[in-house]
Order: sequence, then C-alpha cells, then structure tokens
Amino acid sequence: ALASTTRLSSFVLFILIGARVFSLTFYGVNGHIWVEHLLTSLPGGEIGFLIGVNILVFLLAFFLDFFELAFIIVPLLAPAADKLGIDLI
Repeated sequence: ALASTTRLSSFVLFILIGARVFSLTFYGVNGHIWVEHLLTSLPGGEIGFLIGVNILVFLLAFFLDFFELAFIIVPLLAPAADKLGIDLI
C-alpha cells in the first residue's frame, strides 16, 4: 500500500511540476498576451467567451483532472475574463 501511495503521489507531483514549467515558459514567451487577445476578440463578446471556455474545459477534462486544469487554464483565462468585465468571484 505504501508503494502504490508513493507512486500515485509522485505522479501527481510531476503533473503539477509540469504544469508550472509549462505556465512559466508560456509566460516567458508572452503567450498569455496572445491568448488574452484571442479570447477577447471572439465573436459574441462575453457570451462567445463563455461558450468557448466551456467547450475548451469540456474537451480538456477528457484528459486532465480538475486540479491540473485549474493550474493550467485558470491563469490563462482570468485576465481575458477580467478584461471582458466578467466577475471572477
């Protein structure tokens, strides 16, 4: 039981480390500005943004858990949602 728990914990830790490395690299090449511009220029304004984000999260949820989605997606989507005037609470 200890070996399987250790293995599972290390898998989760490596996923979180990979998500952090991805986000730091993405911010390093100003990818967040590109994503913000892409999402704020969607047709439909706020509604188009919300529909696009829901479809994106739905598709990514096939491959990632909520915890990993929160680490990768939320930092990319929050500035665009704030710029569109969507309440972040």
